[in-house]
Amino acid sequence: MGCAMVVEPNDARTERSYAMEVADGSYRWYLVAAKRSRRSHRISELTTVVLSAAIPLAALLVPSRPQIPAILGSLLVVIAGCRAVFQWQENYLRFSQAREAVEEQRRLYRVGAHPYDDPALRDAELVKAVTRIEGDEMQRWAQIAQERAEPGRSLPN
Repeated sequence: MGCAMVVEPNDARTERSYAMEVADGSYRWYLVAAKRSRRSHRISELTTVVLSAAIPLAALLVPSRPQIPAILGSLLVVIAGCRAVFQWQENYLRFSQAREAVEEQRRLYRVGAHPYDDPALRDAELVKAVTRIEGDEMQRWAQIAQERAEPGRSLPN
């Protein structure tokens, strides 16, 4: 008969690992989401500039084919609509702020600075801080969604 090691759920090492997993997972999610939003915003901006320049150029170079500038203009409207709906720039800023707030807590935790200076409470404090940051970011998103859904409100520029 072998001897099995029993790990209690309140084992400090287990909680600390869980606390850092929560913080690291949140940081990674916000990092990826911010990069994706920034990339989408930049692509939409560049495409808008290219299409805007191509419309008069197409009208000048191929005056016998008015459908070309019309199609380019339609694509420009679609991209502008996508930018208004998906709010990539705003998401990038919001996700970046949340990511940096999580990173601040991770750094404080790693060096044992307040509020992570009590070994008995530091893991719970880290999980609470990350959960608060995520909740605050979700509240900002919900507020934006509610404002956009208000009757009579036009889409942002």
